Amino acid sequence: MHSRARWLGVAVVAVAAGAFSAGCDAGRRPIRELRFRTDSFVIRVSPETMPTRALEPVYWRVVVHDRDSGAPIQGGQGRIFATNKDMKTVSNGFSETGELGTYRSNLMFVTAGMWAMAIQFRRDSTQELQKTQDWTQDILAADEPGINIRTPISTRVKDSATSPAAPDTSRKKTP
Repeated sequence: MHSRARWLGVAVVAVAAGAFSAGCDAGRRPIRELRFRTDSFVIRVSPETMPTRALEPVYWRVVVHDRDSGAPIQGGQGRIFATNKDMKTVSNGFSETGELGTYRSNLMFVTAGMWAMAIQFRRDSTQELQKTQDWTQDILAADEPGINIRTPISTRVKDSATSPAAPDTSRKKTP
């Protein structure tokens, strides 16, 4: 009886420690999150799609807070855009998510390589757009077409010339 109570106590402590460590992780920044400051905003951006590849939609999570008060900005307007060395440009606007101050967008990069990226944001349409500092994003090459497709395996149909027992059905008999 004593050992069962002891094991029960160990199990309770293990569960409590797991719950505590999970709660501590809630405020951690997402992997590869970048933080920028403009005149009025603190903007955090991170790719939701990993790895970031050309010719695939890459989703971005953007969190915007007021620089002075720290309050999340709801109802704002913004866009994310990128340009590569060949001057190809992609851009897209933000859509709000259910989280306070959190927006989402996606871009489809046409080629692999380094892309210069930035964000523009404003509180509402009466305000001027504020641009973040540029950053570079490495976009990997797209998957090869058909890389995950297997060649069908089939047996070869016997040819009448190689099989003497098979009847010749390819020619019409003339009377």
